[in-house]
Amino acid sequence: MQASDYLKMKFQSDRQLAIYGQQGVAGTWKALKGIGSDIYSGMERVSWYSSCLIPSYHDVCEELLSEEKRMYLSIVSIYRYRNVIAHMLYLYFESIMTDSENGNEKNRVRKTDSNVTGLVKNIPASKAARLAIAWALAKSLSESGLLSEIVVERLARRVPNVVMALQLMGTDQKCALAARRLKVLDPKYYATLYAAQLEMLYYFFEPFLAEIIKKVQTGFYKDFDAIYNDLKDK
Repeated sequence: MQASDYLKMKFQSDRQLAIYGQQGVAGTWKALKGIGSDIYSGMERVSWYSSCLIPSYHDVCEELLSEEKRMYLSIVSIYRYRNVIAHMLYLYFESIMTDSENGNEKNRVRKTDSNVTGLVKNIPASKAARLAIAWALAKSLSESGLLSEIVVERLARRVPNVVMALQLMGTDQKCALAARRLKVLDPKYYATLYAAQLEMLYYFFEPFLAEIIKKVQTGFYKDFDAIYNDLKDK
């Protein structure tokens, strides 16, 4: 099951999600810590809404309300795309390719996996072919156990109904703060996700993608080919 399916299940049935959780998250200490973290974040967000009562902090209130709207739009977007996480990864890979296009004069795919992409090694590739490779990698990663485990860990937490509202507010808070971090870390990619109404979903695989973004920014990954070579076997 791909990571995007877990997101869809979360907003359809928490019980069904728990069945698919690989580690039996209900009742485990790890899950309890996650629930506590969600509730704390929910209480934090509720406290922030007190700014709506203070005229000089109305800009903070407006930002919170805007984030609630963006969260709703992002949830709707889960169902707009067949594989929303693959699409988000693809958008990032596409931006990397665009940024490095001029630096790769021969425009060659140095190493590709013919089993995944159907392409032969070391052939000149058109932009369309390279984008196809980017999609193949994004789809492969979204279906990997590595990414699915991250998403499940952030989703599969069951709580009594009495605290469900705080947990939902906590999820909103974590999604909002992750989106803010992305806006600072990579403004261009944030703007791309914002335009696609997807930026609030970044939280669900932030540990994975933030590491890639930082490696690109530090020069560890010189271009998309370097990303592909490092991640194609994940």
